[in-house]
Amino acid sequence: METGRKQMIKAGVSLLLMLWVIKLSAQQNNFSENYSGYLTETSNYYKNQPAAPRIELTPAIIKAFRQVIDKQPRHTLLTPSVEEIDGPNGKIGLRIFRPEKINAVYLDIHGGGNIYASARFGDSINDVMARKCNIAIVSVDYHLAPEFPYPAQILDCNTAAKWLLKNARVKFGTEKIFVGGGSAGAQNAAATIIYIRDSLKSADKILGVGLQYGIFDLSKTPSHRLITEKTPVLNKYTLEEMMKAAYGQFSIAQLQNPQLSPLYADLRNLPPAFFMCGMADAFIDDTNFMESRWRMAGNKTYLALFPEAAHGFNLEPIKIAEVANNLYFEWIKNLIANSK
Repeated sequence: METGRKQMIKAGVSLLLMLWVIKLSAQQNNFSENYSGYLTETSNYYKNQPAAPRIELTPAIIKAFRQVIDKQPRHTLLTPSVEEIDGPNGKIGLRIFRPEKINAVYLDIHGGGNIYASARFGDSINDVMARKCNIAIVSVDYHLAPEFPYPAQILDCNTAAKWLLKNARVKFGTEKIFVGGGSAGAQNAAATIIYIRDSLKSADKILGVGLQYGIFDLSKTPSHRLITEKTPVLNKYTLEEMMKAAYGQFSIAQLQNPQLSPLYADLRNLPPAFFMCGMADAFIDDTNFMESRWRMAGNKTYLALFPEAAHGFNLEPIKIAEVANNLYFEWIKNLIANSK
């Protein structure tokens, strides 16, 4: 009897180990790459950036910052078009890049803490991605907080996703779709793919999800809590002001609602996801935790981490940005090539 019990325990442990190995094998990563040649340039770039001003983010200041961001020059070879669709908060603008050849469509959700920026914010990177990957880019101009309290932004993105799933074949000649975003855009992209799975029953139509340096737990992961005034790009004061402006109306319990913080969501039966983050980013734990949960839920992942890089690094004029973006583009192209 004792021998039989021991055999059952041994078999159970073996099964758990086998399942753990299977889960680990679902992850691809860039851990074997040597990025030492980029460290000095990356580190010096952030050291030479001016400190963020300590300004209280009143509604007037937020609007002023938006104007500054929107006036920044964007360099593109393709000329984007704009289409409008009806949404729960009014008209939603869709900024569209169409390369000569279209193999898939990418629903892009821009960052900006849900209070800043617009679909135009990603013009430069979206132009490059469209041309290098031969994919059309549809960037969502969702309404911003605090005028439209969160999660109005997610509802706009959901509307855009529903429109794209319905119109991709007619508008772009393909039904192969990606969903992606950076920073708050990654947060909203994660929420959107869950909406596509649960409400539209169409997760199988999404080839992949790109989640770049996202904030996936609004109640704050350890790396978020441990930032200081010296943290590059998003320092403690700046991030606290942005969080207050976008999410200040919520309690901790409400912030952990899976709709707001996708780290707490059921992540089963979702498409492959590419997670990218700089290792000096306040949200490095968000990326590591979310990738782990995505993978342990039975989905495939690619985890790309870059030393010394801070928040939004792939949009900066540093060499590691091009390396990171090209890695992501190759992941997209491989998924397209291996799709039916």
